[in-house]
Amino acid sequence: MADNLLRLSATWGHCTDDGTDLAPLIALDEALEQSSLRRGISRDAFIKELLSDLHHQRLIPLLLMLPRRWRGQSASLPEHLRSLGSLLENNLVSPLLLATLADDLQHMLPAVSKSSAINALERWCQRTVKVSAEQNLDLPQTLEALWSMTAEAVEELPVMPKKSSGTLAKISAMGGVLTWSNRGLPNVQTEAERLRNRLLAQILNVLGSNRLPRAGTASEPFRFESVSSGRELLNHLNSQGWQSCARIRTSVASFGLGASTRVEEQWLQIPLAVPYRTALVDATGEEIQALMPHSSLEMELQPPSGSPLLLQYYQGVEGLNGWAALNELHRPWQNDRSNGTVAYQPTELRGEQLGETLDLCELMAAVHNSEAQFSHLHMGGYGALGFCIDSTALLEQAITGTTNLFPLTLGDLWRQRLHRQLQHQLDAGLQATDDSVNRYRLALDQLPQDLFHDNQSRPEAHRRLKASQPRHSPFALVRALNGELSAED
Repeated sequence: MADNLLRLSATWGHCTDDGTDLAPLIALDEALEQSSLRRGISRDAFIKELLSDLHHQRLIPLLLMLPRRWRGQSASLPEHLRSLGSLLENNLVSPLLLATLADDLQHMLPAVSKSSAINALERWCQRTVKVSAEQNLDLPQTLEALWSMTAEAVEELPVMPKKSSGTLAKISAMGGVLTWSNRGLPNVQTEAERLRNRLLAQILNVLGSNRLPRAGTASEPFRFESVSSGRELLNHLNSQGWQSCARIRTSVASFGLGASTRVEEQWLQIPLAVPYRTALVDATGEEIQALMPHSSLEMELQPPSGSPLLLQYYQGVEGLNGWAALNELHRPWQNDRSNGTVAYQPTELRGEQLGETLDLCELMAAVHNSEAQFSHLHMGGYGALGFCIDSTALLEQAITGTTNLFPLTLGDLWRQRLHRQLQHQLDAGLQATDDSVNRYRLALDQLPQDLFHDNQSRPEAHRRLKASQPRHSPFALVRALNGELSAED
């Protein structure tokens, strides 16, 4: 296995939109070699510190990002995970391994982590948003209240930066120069706008929860602007002069992690990603390697004046299937919505089709979160019920009858259980249109899976792999798939 799978292109920065004036880049391997972390502590000590808090959900992806010579020996792992460690030590993950881990980790996680105090269904239905350790905000019920309370809440929130804790902080302290966050980068939107996104995302979740059978839910349906569903809210906003659209998006996933290193007075950003084996071969017979994608349905709601509200729907590590704020640091190499580092699929959803999509999002969230609760799944069923890309592909399949995403690992066992949960919810009184139910059932049956391929499915898998790639990227692996690769790479 090559040890430079996160190698960066020498041509990155030739375009103004690459943003290297804001975010100059350095490859992870080079940053590790140059940092005082590399000079001041052995790799074994580094790995032991890294694995001392393995249950932390962000540390497992970090292990997969590290160059091979920086990965630990399996003996560094807890005894019950050493077989897994042997796999990760010298190999890349593959769709088949991801599917296996997604199922088996549900049984392994109790040994290394505590269950969340709140399950996926409760999280989806929650009528408050936690904005700090001391403060929860009740969801507003009008647009006027939404704008008013976000401005007021931001003024009360502490401006001082958050201090990192746990193993990531210890590693940063050891390194002195290398830190596991993106220092020196601005947010895409202001604090008030980000809080507004968070509140509206949860408003959409709770409006969706109105579809659940009334037993076991809040006594009265939640209403926002006097409407009780996402589709009704969309129609109301459109009547008030708002512009609404949604698109399926993919970008290189960093699983919530960032990294940077300080050189003199400048912060260099370290692009992070998880390389994986695709189980597909190229024209020379070599297995194609790629970077794990993040995928979601991005929805932009533009009021008549001011900045847009940015939301995304997906199955997330946050512990639920549903809407979340699209609140990001501006990482020009990874998540710029205009320079090609985010790939948008051809279908742009507006009007009636967007309304139908919101119906589907609410149905899927009701079923997936109910199944996560019923089966006592960790992280809201993340992995077992699909990763972010599976939930997005399932939605895309239901909307358009096809999907452009890769890799897909949602297995038959959990598809059967989702079918069963859907029927159980319908029998109990779940409110859903026949069209949404039929589209969802058909999508569960027809959604591809990339665990094994034959001569018939392989060409389509190749097409989806390429369609999932950003059109522009500093990563050489991405550029080899999207056609950007040049002699300088």
